[in-house]
Amino acid sequence: MSHVAATVLLAAGCALEVIAVLGAVAMRDALDRLHYVGLASYGALLCGVAILVRQSFSVIGDKALLVGVLFAVLGPALVHVTARALRTRAHGDWREDIAAHREDRQP
Repeated sequence: MSHVAATVLLAAGCALEVIAVLGAVAMRDALDRLHYVGLASYGALLCGVAILVRQSFSVIGDKALLVGVLFAVLGPALVHVTARALRTRAHGDWREDIAAHREDRQP
């Protein structure tokens, strides 16, 4: 029974990875591509859980689960930092826009 569950989890994780790659290839803008990076992190989590189901709690299973959880937790932070760096490169420091916005709203 655990073989079936591991196979289903692995297939779902691989499907998410393939969708993320196809989405990243299809998008033209770097900011649009970032949306698919988050999806890929959950595919890695599913693959890690599949390895854990197959190997149980062993050195391999624990490391696979740890890597999957780290991808799922740190993936959104990586996307945010990358998007902020792209925006800063294109438009300059984001704090300047806030200061200009405050000056415009002052009576």
